[in-house]
Amino acid sequence: MVNHLLSKGYSKSEIYGITWGDAGATPGMVNHLLSKGYSKSEIYGITWGDAGATPVGLVDMKCTYVRAIRSLIIAVRQYTGTRVDIIAYSMGSPIARKAILGGNCVDTREILGPPLTELIDTFLSVAGANYGSALCFVPIPVGTCNKRTGLHCQSTFLKDINAQTRYEGSFIFSIFSTADEKVGFRSCDRLVSPLVGGTGFVKKDSLNHDQLMDTTLEMQRNFIQKHRPI
Repeated sequence: MVNHLLSKGYSKSEIYGITWGDAGATPGMVNHLLSKGYSKSEIYGITWGDAGATPVGLVDMKCTYVRAIRSLIIAVRQYTGTRVDIIAYSMGSPIARKAILGGNCVDTREILGPPLTELIDTFLSVAGANYGSALCFVPIPVGTCNKRTGLHCQSTFLKDINAQTRYEGSFIFSIFSTADEKVGFRSCDRLVSPLVGGTGFVKKDSLNHDQLMDTTLEMQRNFIQKHRPI
């Protein structure tokens, strides 16, 4: 997870997916922001998970990951005194949404606290597994597709974060693709990525999972800064 302070006065947090767990990595969006004049000294990072040590198929949405992201959002708010813009990628999207929602963790029952909605200006989900993953059509007892903290469409975690809408921020956007081979397009007879009740979305038809995240960088920046894709 990487935070970047934007010139418009809002801070921005990026929450990455499974394969981007190492905050020391520099994914495309960070490079894009740097190319637009932002300084490395304005970028803050935190690692959720174990930075890729656990095989992809065994990673689930643990309370410890949720707490780490929630703590960073609060810390950025306290440090900057501004509302926070969040770009959340892949599995990072449902985890970030739970961090904002608060309540009780579904695995440990720890109390996270009240929603952080008032701290968030814009929440952007990119290739987000918000309603599950098409790869998890069969639940597996442990790992990414489990029915408690996994991406099976009927998992307890997903039911919890999707029981309410419009708590992610003042502006809520999604970018997703019909050709996403990792999150997929549909599961349990519904779209798995675009957020219900959101402000708007952009649907792509030919981009795979990684291409969607890597080739929409300026669109992502526009959503955060202008609340529109262009």
